[in-house]
Amino acid sequence: MSSENSNTALSDEELQDLVASTDTGGRIPSNKTIILVMSATALIWSIFQVWIASPIPYELGWGVFSTRESRPIHLGFAVFLAFLAYPAFKNSPRRRIPMADWVLSIVGTFCVLYPFLADTSLAEAISGLRLSNRPSNPTGFDIVVAVIGMVLLLEATRRALGPPLMVVAIVFLSYTFFGPYAPDLIAWKGSSFGGTTYHQFLGDEGVFGIALGVSTDLVFLFVLFGALLDRAGAGNYFIKVAFALMGHFSGGPAKAAVVASGMTGLISGSSIANVVTTGTFTIPMMKRVGFNSEKSGAVEVASSVNGQIMPPVMGAAAFLMVEYVGISYFEVVKHAFLPAVISYIALVYIVHLEAKKLNMQGLSRHGETKPTSWVLMSWGITLSMIIALAGGLYYLSVVYQLLETSTARLAGIVGVLAIMYGIAGFLKKSADESTVAKTISTGAMVLGTTVIGAFGLFFVIDLIKATFGDETQWVIMALIFVAYLLLARISSSYPDLEMDDPNSAVVELPKTGPTVKSGLHFLLPVVVLIWCLMVERKSPGTSAFYAAALMIFILFTQRYLFAFYRGEGTAGTIRRGLDELVEGMIAGARNMIGIGIATAAAGIIVGAVSQTGVGLKLAALVEFLSLGHIMLILFWTAVLSLILGMGLPTTANYIVVSSLLAPVIQSLGQQNGLDVPLIAIHMFVFYFGIMADVTPPVGLASFAAAAVSGGDPIRTGFVAFFYSLRTALLPFLFIFNTALLLIGVDFFEGVLIFIIATAAMLIFTAGTQGYFLAKSKLWESCALVLIAFTFFRPGFWMDLAIEPYEERGGSGLVQAMADVNPDEKIRLIISTEDDVGDPIALTLMMKVGDEASGPERLEGYGLELLEDEGKVIVDGVTFNSAAEKAGFDFDQVITSVGVPVERPAKQWFYIPALLLLGFIVLLQRRRRNPLAETAAV
Repeated sequence: MSSENSNTALSDEELQDLVASTDTGGRIPSNKTIILVMSATALIWSIFQVWIASPIPYELGWGVFSTRESRPIHLGFAVFLAFLAYPAFKNSPRRRIPMADWVLSIVGTFCVLYPFLADTSLAEAISGLRLSNRPSNPTGFDIVVAVIGMVLLLEATRRALGPPLMVVAIVFLSYTFFGPYAPDLIAWKGSSFGGTTYHQFLGDEGVFGIALGVSTDLVFLFVLFGALLDRAGAGNYFIKVAFALMGHFSGGPAKAAVVASGMTGLISGSSIANVVTTGTFTIPMMKRVGFNSEKSGAVEVASSVNGQIMPPVMGAAAFLMVEYVGISYFEVVKHAFLPAVISYIALVYIVHLEAKKLNMQGLSRHGETKPTSWVLMSWGITLSMIIALAGGLYYLSVVYQLLETSTARLAGIVGVLAIMYGIAGFLKKSADESTVAKTISTGAMVLGTTVIGAFGLFFVIDLIKATFGDETQWVIMALIFVAYLLLARISSSYPDLEMDDPNSAVVELPKTGPTVKSGLHFLLPVVVLIWCLMVERKSPGTSAFYAAALMIFILFTQRYLFAFYRGEGTAGTIRRGLDELVEGMIAGARNMIGIGIATAAAGIIVGAVSQTGVGLKLAALVEFLSLGHIMLILFWTAVLSLILGMGLPTTANYIVVSSLLAPVIQSLGQQNGLDVPLIAIHMFVFYFGIMADVTPPVGLASFAAAAVSGGDPIRTGFVAFFYSLRTALLPFLFIFNTALLLIGVDFFEGVLIFIIATAAMLIFTAGTQGYFLAKSKLWESCALVLIAFTFFRPGFWMDLAIEPYEERGGSGLVQAMADVNPDEKIRLIISTEDDVGDPIALTLMMKVGDEASGPERLEGYGLELLEDEGKVIVDGVTFNSAAEKAGFDFDQVITSVGVPVERPAKQWFYIPALLLLGFIVLLQRRRRNPLAETAAV
């Protein structure tokens, strides 16, 4: 962007071109035949992906594709469309496709399909041997095809995603060949040309590895689901609902931007598309209530990038984590949920503080708005009533065992709902409006109904399973169909939500009730998706298939149903629904072009890492820079994640940083006594990789927001980074406090952790923003940050006050094992040598078993010791034992044993933190009241 227009907001057409050039391809040919070819290819791609995800091929016994077949076909579609949809250069034609691009498209498609074609019976008849029957032994023709395919894949990467990922892939590919000539710190023996081509392109380690497999099996369906939802009108619905709910608050449009971006992020795989989609409406409204161009753009950037850490999609990284970490999708979502929600709550609070600083007002709302005191009172009374009813039901179930069957429990749920709405109805009829406003909260009623109804749904499903057995799925499908008809009937009672002009004046916000009810049927496929994933624990691919199948049906029929329910003419509605369905499937495929290319190109990096072992070299580099200090290890890993993530889409971003840097934290952390679950490590590098979308000078989301707001992109990026400090803080916190990821906690502990962590994050936000109840003094801001740190890590102060371990010599290990309670951890300092023979010290954590004596516990752990000249030496490690997994190895010398000591609960440090917080609140309330009185005068 030139300096002349750097502060000019782009037109709607230019914004759509911005999204197209980064997500779907910026070329729109004028020739209708070519458009038809591209659209038909995209449609066939979507149909192919739905087909391989469905159970139909397995029922028919025909059309089943293995991973070695589906991955090349998936990439073939992406490469073919990439060369047609993305121009080679900025000045390349946009309205026609040059012949060279046709040639590159066809040749590139053939090359990426070659691993599939060369493994067919036809190829065996021609060459005498399938590709899979000659592993690591490519022919000359194999190598030629692989080289051409790699070059064209890198060119497609450059066109679709820009130079960064292509350059990184080339660097790692070059390292594969020139490793012997690299500096000693990162040198390796190198690889042959044929060996590298097979590893990277013809085998399953590089281009066609796990990353592309996840794109093929999982990501496409979720992206398609999001595209279908958006085409049905759900995107506009989410934005309108967010404004109806939040727009009347101080700084309301900015808070609505956060909520809208959060809801859009649930189904979006691109922070840039999220910025432009929601920012087109939210940024002008933020500017209208007083935010400047940079702050309005920064709020949108921060909230849109946050959408990439929000389950269930997480910018498609959630599905990759399943493969790379080796845990279920449910576990990934559970661990990612709490930090994402806390981060969003903190962002809403940032917006609130910014609005308070500037004394901003919200947009006007239909009818009278409840005072804050009435809102809190009505929520408290309504929730108390709901909790009392639910608690009574639980009491009957536990004490009197009256609700042992699903039928009885379902009847109890219906009874609770009937009583709840009966009381509410009686109050509305008998009491005056002010009493009703103070007593009944519609929001609390909806929340209570949702929670209680969810339990009721459990019992309904149980009852259906017990009654219908193998026919359960057909009964559930019928119930979903009936629910869709009912929700569509409710939604059709309200006018369709029109797309607003963001540049026109907003006199008042849409009515909350009618706005929410006008799109209730959009929530049904989302409920189906979440139910299948979280309750039925079906695979992500199967869950997405069911949700996408329901969304296809809704798109096809909603126009007809709405016209029928409204008594309007239904002629042409089925055809319109079919057109919108086809458009949604084409849009889903075009949205996948960049992701498919990104996962394939990132596979080159993953392949180079697995072939060269460069991860160990990076670990050595980080260890050298950090001097073995754990905080510096994390700091340098975060910096490298930011650098490697610059300019990369979310999917490729996670693949790169997790392949290169997650092993660094794992190995160095283990050496320094940091016993962290692998999911926490992957979340750490993922968060900082995502932060690259915000961070100048390459923060793509910041440039997109600046294009909408007309602000300076670099300043927008810096403000967005400042707003995102809470996101940058979270990874450090859950590395040291894995309870934030809900690891090893029960439900009530999880609720307590959520409350404490949310309060701590809000206090941290107030400290970094320089405003709490009033403008903070410097010492108050520092004190707030210190209070927040205490809430997050009270154990830090306890460790300073009382040493956590009593140190004993290595010879005291067996006795220490006997003294310590089962499941407690002993800290061992180990003297050993690294891979090149240099002496190093390791800190290993040893979990004590429940055997009767110290020697038995040692044996159960899988460790054999030998005492020689006063030294305690590891003489043997049982295969696949806890000792081997912890990092113990033959000939290590145990120099020190740390036995945990009894200490007071670390939560005692909350008390001085709360006292200091209360003192600051008192001071700021005193400063605020005179200011309020002055403003009133």
